[in-house]
Amino acid sequence: MNNVLKFIAISTLFLFHHQSFAASETELQTEILKQKEQLQLIEKQLAELKTTMISAQEQRHEEKTASYNNDKNWQINSYGSVLYKSEEIYRNIQDIDPERKATTDLERVVLEFVYDFDAKWQVEIELEYEHGGVGSTLEYDGFEEFGEFETEIEAGGEVIVEKLQAKYTANENFTIKMGHIFVPVGLGTDLHKPGQYFTTQRHWSEATLIPQVWHETGVNLISKWQGFTAQTLITTGLNSEYFRTYEWVATGHQKRFEQVNADDLALTLRLDYGDIKAGKGFGVSYYTGDTSGNRNNTAKVAGDGNLTIIGLHGAYRYENWQVRGQYLFGTLDDSEAITNANKTTPGLKPGNFAQLGSEAESSFVELAYNSQGLFNLSNPLYLYTTYEYANPIKEVEQGNATERFNKESVALGINYFPIKNIVLKAQVAQQMYAQSDLDDSTSFSLSMGYFFSI
Repeated sequence: MNNVLKFIAISTLFLFHHQSFAASETELQTEILKQKEQLQLIEKQLAELKTTMISAQEQRHEEKTASYNNDKNWQINSYGSVLYKSEEIYRNIQDIDPERKATTDLERVVLEFVYDFDAKWQVEIELEYEHGGVGSTLEYDGFEEFGEFETEIEAGGEVIVEKLQAKYTANENFTIKMGHIFVPVGLGTDLHKPGQYFTTQRHWSEATLIPQVWHETGVNLISKWQGFTAQTLITTGLNSEYFRTYEWVATGHQKRFEQVNADDLALTLRLDYGDIKAGKGFGVSYYTGDTSGNRNNTAKVAGDGNLTIIGLHGAYRYENWQVRGQYLFGTLDDSEAITNANKTTPGLKPGNFAQLGSEAESSFVELAYNSQGLFNLSNPLYLYTTYEYANPIKEVEQGNATERFNKESVALGINYFPIKNIVLKAQVAQQMYAQSDLDDSTSFSLSMGYFFSI
């Protein structure tokens, strides 16, 4: 009996102890869960506090930047490009067998300075350093027996003042630009920075007819109303002494002269709807001006040499797609008289390139697709194709126009932006010639461009 009582007592004590231990373990687990929940809550609160602090810092930085920008009345912009190109070229006008040539070119480095005097008056200066080489100027010496052109070589590379303009903003609808300003014929004056065109070089079709990023001295009246922008310009004109077969009137740009003759002025009219630079707009341009009066040796040519150029242009952006294009058509009066005068002007020596077209035309269209989402990339990658055409000697006043410079090209390429201020480009292209004995030629090119504003 005593043994039974002992067994019952021991069993009762063991059961009580086991229940107490189980209860203690349950309480401990519950306490641990509570501690974990509290730690998670603290971590969440710390993360929210960190986010709040970062947002506050960013907001203070933005407010500080905005305040600085509001106070800042100046701006510095810059862009530039470097090119590598391997292409099949013809050595001269008689050559029908091209040879492959590889070149590199520091195409340009451009600095823009903008200063706001007040809310209405602004001055802008744009300096371009081209090709990293030695520059030259052209001077007309009237004391020679028949008058002669002389070329002077200058060290230190070619530096061009593309723009020196003062801008007066009367209100949101009316602006005046005066000084050395852009002539808005074609898309080149709007879309000339490396990130604004897809090809590795600016469009050759435009350069075959007119000066690219055309700049002259004059005044521009700009009116805006309900999405329309109208521009009216009076500027210095071109000089027909340097018109040439291969680039029509583009080579008559007087930037090569130390002083610009202004006996013949030019009128430019342009009307746009939308915003070309933003990728949604289209428009028309009209340029007219005489060119004989700006010759240094005016006795050499009869006739005014009136030049007229009509341009159609447009740009459209939809989701990942972009398309741009333009068409230029021009006529030149007295082209035969100018041809004959240039042949016999001492110092010009145009040779086979003296014949000028009485009519000329060019066009291009480029289509691009941003494949960033398609390839799951963090930065834009544009795939593009471009078609270009130019014929600077479409018609002549007498005789038959040569087909040598009637040319088309098709290009395929990519634009990649590793950061928003740098673009890397690669392109393959094929050139087709209207002259029957000229075979198609090919080219491959790479370029790097940058652009920034501070």
